[in-house]
Amino acid sequence: MKLKAEHEWVTEGYVIGFMTNRGVVLDLDNMKFKKAKWLAQKLCRQYKLEGYLLIKSSEKNYHVVFNRYLTWKTITKIIFSQYEALRWAVFQMPHGYLTLRISRKNGKNKPKILLKIGKTDKLIKDYLEVYETFKAF
Repeated sequence: MKLKAEHEWVTEGYVIGFMTNRGVVLDLDNMKFKKAKWLAQKLCRQYKLEGYLLIKSSEKNYHVVFNRYLTWKTITKIIFSQYEALRWAVFQMPHGYLTLRISRKNGKNKPKILLKIGKTDKLIKDYLEVYETFKAF
C-alpha cells in the first residue's frame, strides 16, 4: 500500500514533538509566509491569545504557537474555525492533544523560529523550554 503524499510519516529515525492540550497551536502547510503571518495576527487579535511564535517547519510550511492557556473546548472551536487547519485538526483532535514537530524529520531541518510577537509567559514559554531542551535533535 502506498501512502498519499499529504500524509508524510516518519521514514527514517525518529521525531520529537511538542504536545499540548492547554492552548492553540497550528500546523499550516503549503502556505506563503505572508498568509501564515496574517492568520496568526488575526487569530491573536480575535481570540485575545496574547502573543504568538511563527515558526518555519519546512519550505512553505509553518507552525504557530499562541501564548494563552485555554480549555480544550475553546481550543477546538478556534482550530475548527480555520479552513487552513482543518485537515491537520482532524488528525490531531481524536488524541486529545495537539502536536508540533520540534526535531528534524525525513531529512527536513529542525523548525526555525521566525517571529516572536506579544507575551511569551505561558504556552510559548512551555514550547520554548521543550524546543531548547531538544535543540540538538
